Amino acid sequence: MVKHLLFLACFVLAGTLYAQQSATINPDLKTGTTFDYEINAQGQSFPMFLTISSIGEDGIVFDYNIAGSMTGKFINAKANLDKGVVMNWDQPAPGEERKLSDDQTIAMVSRTFLADLKKNKTAKYDGIDLTLKEVKKGEEIMSGGKVVDALYMESSDGTTKYWVLNNDKFPILLKVDGLPSGISLALKEIRN
Repeated sequence: MVKHLLFLACFVLAGTLYAQQSATINPDLKTGTTFDYEINAQGQSFPMFLTISSIGEDGIVFDYNIAGSMTGKFINAKANLDKGVVMNWDQPAPGEERKLSDDQTIAMVSRTFLADLKKNKTAKYDGIDLTLKEVKKGEEIMSGGKVVDALYMESSDGTTKYWVLNNDKFPILLKVDGLPSGISLALKEIRN
């Protein structure tokens, strides 16, 4: 009897530890939430930090800090979140407060794109047809030792890949790889 209870206790403990390790997280987005990224562009790697300075139904504003030497703001207004079909990949300028045309987003995809992607399993962004797929084993996005709840999509030829936070209101980029421009972006951590 004692052996059975001991076995049962070990089984429950192992299950609990596995559940804690494999649990996905979807962070509470609020003022002060920071996304730590590594950017690779033109053969150079450098850190970029995006900190939410404002968030609400009318949009989201990120304070950016690139390589500790360039700061400014990226502004996604409600129109960008609702109508965006292309990502703004223009190089930032020190002290810039980047406002976008309605068809652009920065550091995220639009709500409309995400809704279309979830509904139809395919949608177009940045002029690329992207198909929603399961995140491949070993390619999960991690933060604080936990898997981030991300949607994964790739181009029809498999060269361009996006991982986006599974958040209908604020689908923030977590990772981008294989862009024709050669830019790649990878999340290192989310801090609240």
